[in-house]
Amino acid sequence: EFIKRNGGIDTQYREAELGNFNEEERTATFSFSSEYEVGRWYGVEILDHSEGSVRMERINAGGAFLMDHNHGDQRGVVLEASIEGKRGLCTVKFSRSKRGEELWQDVKDGIRTQVSVGYIIHEIVLVRKEGDTEFYRVTDWEPTEISSVSVAADPSVGVGRSQENPTYRPVNI
Repeated sequence: EFIKRNGGIDTQYREAELGNFNEEERTATFSFSSEYEVGRWYGVEILDHSEGSVRMERINAGGAFLMDHNHGDQRGVVLEASIEGKRGLCTVKFSRSKRGEELWQDVKDGIRTQVSVGYIIHEIVLVRKEGDTEFYRVTDWEPTEISSVSVAADPSVGVGRSQENPTYRPVNI
């Protein structure tokens, strides 16, 4: 069993689907992560959602809700994030700024429906090999931001996606 610790240097991204919004409060609640297998340059990655595997302090301290992972384009704030079962769930509040209002309108109109989580990997473990493909479980990771994006890599999370064991194949992003 191989364990790699990278000291939290690299940021990774995963996509999900946006929905369940409250127009009066300007909030949306959605899942932002799961244990869906995502192809990476080093193999297939699985984010562990077991107790103690996800460092939630940063994202719960007013984490940023961004546009396309652009740190200079904040559109809102993460009000609350938690792990429930094998999923990360969050509620975000949209800004009343011009850019926040633009995104809010696109969400209400069903145009911008997908989100992505940016995260730091602190520990990753090689769990199995299938031929030349290595499968890694990220056993210690930290969400750093959540973004509105146009393309999703993880079709198993988001509003209306409660399937616990998806049959989707890994996606290279």
